[in-house]
Amino acid sequence: MNHSAVALTIFLGIAQASGTVSGANVIDLNHQEQSSQRGAVLFPFDSYSIPFRHGLQLELIQAKRYEGNPVLEPGGLGKVDTNAMAYYGTVIEIDGKLHMWYLGRGDVGDMPLRICYATSNDGFQWEKPNLGLVEYSGNSQNNLVDLDWDGKAMSCCVLYDPDDPDLERRFKIFSEVESPTSKHQGCVAFSPDGLRWTTSPHNPVTHVRIEPTGIIRKSGCYYVVGQNAGFDRGFQKRVLISLASYDFEHWTDASVLGFRRDAIPPSPVVFGHNMGKQVHLGAGLWDRGNAILGLYGQWNASNETDDRREMRMDIGLVVSQDAVHYREPIPDFRLIDTTEEGWKGPNPLGDPPRFAQGQGIVNIGDKTITWYSIWGRGGDNSIRAAYWKRDRLGYFSPTRTPIEGQAWVDEVKPHFISAPIRIGSGSTRIFVNASGLSEHSQITVEVLNERFEKLDGYTDADFIPWSDDSSVRLPVRWQRGAVITGISEPIRIRVNWDGLRLEDARVYAVYVEMAE
Repeated sequence: MNHSAVALTIFLGIAQASGTVSGANVIDLNHQEQSSQRGAVLFPFDSYSIPFRHGLQLELIQAKRYEGNPVLEPGGLGKVDTNAMAYYGTVIEIDGKLHMWYLGRGDVGDMPLRICYATSNDGFQWEKPNLGLVEYSGNSQNNLVDLDWDGKAMSCCVLYDPDDPDLERRFKIFSEVESPTSKHQGCVAFSPDGLRWTTSPHNPVTHVRIEPTGIIRKSGCYYVVGQNAGFDRGFQKRVLISLASYDFEHWTDASVLGFRRDAIPPSPVVFGHNMGKQVHLGAGLWDRGNAILGLYGQWNASNETDDRREMRMDIGLVVSQDAVHYREPIPDFRLIDTTEEGWKGPNPLGDPPRFAQGQGIVNIGDKTITWYSIWGRGGDNSIRAAYWKRDRLGYFSPTRTPIEGQAWVDEVKPHFISAPIRIGSGSTRIFVNASGLSEHSQITVEVLNERFEKLDGYTDADFIPWSDDSSVRLPVRWQRGAVITGISEPIRIRVNWDGLRLEDARVYAVYVEMAE
């Protein structure tokens, strides 16, 4: 049997096992990765979770930079982050409190970059607690975590793994380390609290040079996501790669090329390690259960010179379902725009702004917040924040003059349909993040079976319109109630637009959640 026949046999086997070809991408609410995840989030920019649409255009929304930036600055003389501070780290929300790990370098002796710690309740006001763990400049009243790589920490990707039965490994860290024994390779450590760490005896755990930003656990496997670039690191340009491990200590030498921006033949190729479009530091990840959102560095350099001083770097959006393959919903869209921030010297045109992302996107109250640093010479002096209204990174809306999307025909009103969702035997509720609703601009929500047939009691005729005109969490109700029960087969969610001004309505997300 030839390779094509083998591939076809495997594909048909998968299709038959799922009952339908479309069922190969079923969202299963009963098999979420973490115990804290109890549902699915359907984002318009996630074409796997919402594969079908008619008459709708996708728009992404640029983040707002926090008006009080920077949110974290170096300490005074004698502090552990006086000389340098860079994000290159992680923010994790645990029980309503935010925890940040970042890089700092003090002004006493020959201190390399070390890992520091800060906390916050709102994402904007941060404190550097005196941990009392590591002596520096004659005392231990500082915010250094107890982790010594015996060298320079180049990143700190922290993973909170609450379901790990080993309490001593609830926190895991993957760092790029420059030391006598690690030549920009990956090193790992474990901790019960994120502050006191035990390094792995297997360090360094990678052979390839990797500059990571993201770390995630999916289906029992850990993935680190970063950049591997240059002729000394495997690719001619900076690209997004992933390595995998099932125990966090033995990682694959082979990597997955998950996303690239540089041209390859037959397109014209731009040579030069720093030239052209590239992916900087992989992507910092946000696991939403059925979808993984990633913020990546948009390395946009000249095609004429290899001088990095002429390079600009914004932050873009990628999406994944499997933690290794990533796609960009709108190519080159600047989700966090660097315009004018970080300019230095009398000639700003010779010093374009550049951002460096980390791992950390969280929902706090009515906001979605992330953090970044200014990259490059003179940029290692602060950590900054950007935000959106909660989960409003993009939306669907109808338009008569589409560019990304399509116009609708009057006989078929604009709508989208989700991938199949397996809700099991329990009860399920649906909420919608929407705006622009009114008497003349309405949306309705229906429940279909996997074959796109309407289910009795959950049709647009049964739907009860909302009285609110905008909310990040509008509860869906039908005449029979708000809870979906008694459906054992996978369902699909259909959202419809209607009204004289239907183009006013925007849908940012749909939440399908297991009821309490």
